[in-house]
Amino acid sequence: MSDDTTDCELRDDWLLEQDVNAWTSLAYVAAGMVLGWEVFRSRLPRAAYGLAAVVAVEGVGSFLYHGAAGDLSQFLHDVALIAALCFIAGWHVGRLRGRADAGSLIGLFSGGLVATAMWVFVRDATNVIVAVALVVIVIASLVARRRGMAAVWSWPLIAFGAVAVTSWGLGRPDSPLCDAESLLQPHGLWHVLTATVALAWADRAYAAGAPDRAPRLFRRFTDRTLGVMARGLVLAFHRSVEVRWRERLPNDRPVLIVANHGNGFVDPVVVAGVLGRLPRFLGKAALWKVVVARPFLWLAGVLPIFRTADGDRATDNASVFAACHEELAQRATVAIFPEGTTGDRPALDRVKSGASRIALGALPTAPDVVIVPIGMAFESKVETRSRAVVMFGDPIDVAEFAGRGLGDDGEPDPSDAAALTARITDALERVSPQFASIEEREVLRATAREERSVATGRLEVSFADAEIAARRMALAEQATRDRVMNAYREYATRLQLLGIRARQLHPRRVSVGRLALSVALLIVAGSMLVTVTVIHLPAILIVVVGTGLVRSTATKGTARMLLGLVSLLTTWTLAGAWLADGWAAVATA
Repeated sequence: MSDDTTDCELRDDWLLEQDVNAWTSLAYVAAGMVLGWEVFRSRLPRAAYGLAAVVAVEGVGSFLYHGAAGDLSQFLHDVALIAALCFIAGWHVGRLRGRADAGSLIGLFSGGLVATAMWVFVRDATNVIVAVALVVIVIASLVARRRGMAAVWSWPLIAFGAVAVTSWGLGRPDSPLCDAESLLQPHGLWHVLTATVALAWADRAYAAGAPDRAPRLFRRFTDRTLGVMARGLVLAFHRSVEVRWRERLPNDRPVLIVANHGNGFVDPVVVAGVLGRLPRFLGKAALWKVVVARPFLWLAGVLPIFRTADGDRATDNASVFAACHEELAQRATVAIFPEGTTGDRPALDRVKSGASRIALGALPTAPDVVIVPIGMAFESKVETRSRAVVMFGDPIDVAEFAGRGLGDDGEPDPSDAAALTARITDALERVSPQFASIEEREVLRATAREERSVATGRLEVSFADAEIAARRMALAEQATRDRVMNAYREYATRLQLLGIRARQLHPRRVSVGRLALSVALLIVAGSMLVTVTVIHLPAILIVVVGTGLVRSTATKGTARMLLGLVSLLTTWTLAGAWLADGWAAVATA
């Protein structure tokens, strides 16, 4: 640490002597800012401000050290590193005496003072202090384990730390993988990995100390990231997705979402995209029988639900319900499709009792839990870029249905569960498609589109407005619905006999300004659009052909989205390799 040859990257005369190692050092600054923000939001105790500060200072010192080595940069680098390790060591020791926060602060200041003194008098002793701090952490962790305390250092976290240490060793000048001029520097990876380990430790440590106030840094980050990805998928495969009454979703209470399920894998993607984050979905346990799907289910935090229809034992759901209760107790969002199965149905299928049992069972630890119904409707489940609408229903206060409480087995009284299930059914029916048949659904939607077009004077009407109008028609008497449907059939037949479309009855004037803008965009971006289209043509063909081979209407959306996701990622990877290094790189990829 004391000389400029401790890591592989070449030091040059540019603005930063070691560009990769310097810029990757900012991972520590980012980690310190995240920790500070979590303390500010009261998700971590105030003592964690100390860890946030020294981790951020470590980033500044490392950036300066690799950018232009000097005494100040090395001082900040070494002292902050030791202070951070002593903070962790002090936390583990203090935890054994029930004073983790006090122990962490004592470790922080003691480590900082000792490191400063050693840096002044014996600079080469830095590695010795680091080793001592690590030994204290290991011993305190082993003692805590013998006392039955919750583990902080899980095997995945230990493995992650081992990878970080390995990358540090591979980044030494004497490493066989050392390439001084490469942009792939193992020491830079060490910076990123150890900054991540600092966050992971805080996540695990403070969750072990107070499980009911676990910060869940990585879970929330993963949920937000997957929510953004879901929104991108939804916009890629739908021309528009309208959201109605989003304000009905409370932000300050634990929420159990119940949603209709008529479009397979597309439904959870749409829900996550609309929420902007991934809730804890419940999925049928049969999905876990697909081995390749298990890592993705784990990443998404999906909880398995056991169904007798799949040959499972319903009693196995006790642990799943407990996991849902734990999530709701931490004011998280859980989502379930209470129909249990998916299919292209004209109306809501029978709602199972699982949602009500989960919600009522969560009351002891989440007394303010609410159920929010979400209804989804798709203009077409066959077309690649159709339109969709998502409607939020009024929240259901679960506590109002807890008349007889829970039994000794933790299950709610059957009458309470039945009453809440009936309320969920009614709430879902208010925001979900409710038609007598698929034919009635399609005819009334087409009728509503024409009615809305005439009423608004627009050719392209909002699908949400048309869907609401169609549902109003579906609530009319059977004789009235028959007259409306027969009138539309006659209207559509006449148009077909005349060889015209409804759009042609309402010619639209082309704006000169819009025409000029279109020509300008074609001139400026025409070549780019052609290139993008050609690059994506194989992926488009795969999606179109693959979707066409699927017979089930309810499964077409699932096949389309999964094929599109895989083919688009493959296309972008190959296109990037081709643009960077030519066809030879693609051939060897």
